[in-house]
This record gives sequence, C-alpha cells and structure tokens, in this order.
Amino acid sequence: MSGLGPWPPNIPDAPVALAVSGGADSMALAFLARRWRRNIVAFVVDHALRPESAAEARLTVERLAAMDVPARLLTLAPFPKGRLQERAREARFEALEAACVAAGCLDLLVAHHAGDQDETVWMRSLRASGPLGLGGIQISAVRGRIRVLRPLLTLDPSRLRLTLKTANLPWIEDPSNANRRFERVRWRQDLTPEQRRDIQTLHLTAKQENRSREAVLAENLASYAIWHPEGWAFLEQAGMNEETLSALIRLVSGHVYRPAREAVRLLLEKGCGTLSGVQLQSAGRFGNGVILVREERALAAPLAAREGCVWDGRWRLLTHDIPADSVIGPLGDAVHGLDLRRLGIPYAAARCLPGVWHQGRLILWPRIGQMPGEADFVWAVAVPVTGENHLTA
Repeated sequence: MSGLGPWPPNIPDAPVALAVSGGADSMALAFLARRWRRNIVAFVVDHALRPESAAEARLTVERLAAMDVPARLLTLAPFPKGRLQERAREARFEALEAACVAAGCLDLLVAHHAGDQDETVWMRSLRASGPLGLGGIQISAVRGRIRVLRPLLTLDPSRLRLTLKTANLPWIEDPSNANRRFERVRWRQDLTPEQRRDIQTLHLTAKQENRSREAVLAENLASYAIWHPEGWAFLEQAGMNEETLSALIRLVSGHVYRPAREAVRLLLEKGCGTLSGVQLQSAGRFGNGVILVREERALAAPLAAREGCVWDGRWRLLTHDIPADSVIGPLGDAVHGLDLRRLGIPYAAARCLPGVWHQGRLILWPRIGQMPGEADFVWAVAVPVTGENHLTA
C-alpha cells in the first residue's frame, strides 16, 4: 500500500473508503484493509435491481461490523432501463463519490483484480482499441473529487477467495456474475490460460507506450496550452497535434472519454469546427493559435440548483441558501452587460458560463476569475487533462 500513497494521516477525520458489494473480492479487500489501517469506512451500495438485494446489503453491513469495519448502506434511486451494467456503474460511482466527500475520504479502494483486467483488455482488443484502451483499468486514477485505487489489480481472484476461506469469512454470490447474457461474464468463463497470457503481454506493451505518450503530451501542454478558469483553453499553433487537441477537447467538454481519433484528425485538418460539444476557432486577439470553448447548443438542460450539484458535467455549485425553484443554466444573453474584452473572456465561452436563475431572472452570477458575482462554482470535470482513468469493469 505504501507504493500507492501518499495517504492521509491514520486518524478518524480522514478515513480511507472501501467499496464493498458483499462478494468475495470486496470482502477480501475489507479484510485486508482492516489489517492495514485502523481508520477505514466501507460503503455498501444497494442497486435495488433484485428483490433480495436490500437484504443482502444489510447482511453485508452486519458481516463488516463483525470484522470491525464500520459500514454505511447506500441505496440507489431507480434509474432508466437499458445499458443496465453501464447505468449501474455510473449511479454507483456517483453515490460512492458523494458518500466519500461527506465522510471526509480522499481515497476510495475498489476490489478489481487481475481477472477483471484480463477481461477488460481482451474485450477492448476485440474492438480494435489502441494503446489507450489496451492500457486497461488503472491502478490509481483521479475521478471527480476523490482518488480511486485498486490495490488488488495484480492478484488472481482465486487468491482472494482462499484468503476468506482461511479467515473463515463468508461472502455473497451475485447471480448476475454468472449470467452469460453479459459479455464480460462470457469471457470470464471462456478465456483460456493461453489467451490470458497473451492479454497480459498486450497490456504491458500498451502501458509502456502510454507512459511515453503521456510524457510527450504533458510537455506539449505545458509549453503551448493555457487553461482558463472560465472553462476554455488557448493552444498555440506550434502545439497543434492530434494528441494535444484530443486531450483539450475532452477537458473543455467534460466528457469521460476522448473523441474518436479519426474525427480529431479531420478537425485538425480543417483548423476549425465543432467536436464533442466543443468549438475550435481561431484565437484572434488571444494569440497565434486556436481557442477551445464549449458549444452552446451542446450544453446540458437547466438543473435544479442545490449545493453540491454539478451542471453540464463541468460546474459544481458550492453556494448554499439558494431560493427554492431556482435552476442552474448558462448565462447566455446576460453576458451582454459585461466588458468581455477587459475581462479577457471569449464571447462564446462567457455565454456558456453557469449562473443561478429564478423565475427567468438571473439572480446569482459566477465568481470565476475576475467576473463579479455571488455564486461559487468550481470546475468539476471527472477526469484530468492527462491520463485516461477508464473505470469500465
């Protein structure tokens, strides 16, 4: 665990969080984490997808208590049908992130293991993923307001079950883990030892290539790009290339994944246009290069304003005591009263800034950069500009 640090002090005010489903992998994680550190807290998520899930979640909380692991139950609200596993992952992480922040946790440990890694890399190889995809699940990744760590990622799942058997600890078998209508389950059951060895070689090669590319990207961003707190970026002409442009588009858009490589290549050839909800245009008065700003018509719909909520996947509202029935939406035409040239903000970027509206009237301006206002918004994109942070598993 020391190699995954740094860690906060081992004190009650800064516990390390664990995501525990009650299955063998996460129960082994809880057992090992309790031996490593005194101040931990487990979060048990009930997806409410099966009639028995609530009882299983309560049983898991009881079992964790018997292991001297404090645990809290998180029950998810119903979410739309379709893309079940993907939607469940998204809802689960949102609940876990919010619970971590409320409990003062900076880090969340999850129980992905070597089998999960093999299946992820194999499925991506079948889809002709490049090195970014074949890099697989990251052992450490910043996601939103927390750091997600996977200390078991190099361990075979059979070792985790033996750990529990040796300690005489029970676990729950989720029937969905054996349901062959899910692609991951089919590969989990069907991959041969030879295929897994090939996968591991492919994964190692991709990781090495990714490290080299990330170093070049970081240097290019440091040399040629300027990030502005109002949610837009400037890129000098000398720094224009596929990798840098792709990373900045993802940052400005707030998307988890980068745009398709071919689409970035076409945009680079044109020198201007829109992609993934981001406009690329000549920098004009801002310098010799281009600027990347959010595309106004791609913005999310207005959202009920409450402290801690995130609008457009990019801006988190920190102000409390918001009038009832208020919403967060773009400033839009309200920017006409601002001296944007003096403020140094492109018109298109200013229109996409968040504000708090009540009954059709802008009541709170953002306090960003030099802009006047009374509402505190902070940048809340889930992933940093470098690094992939794939959480698919």
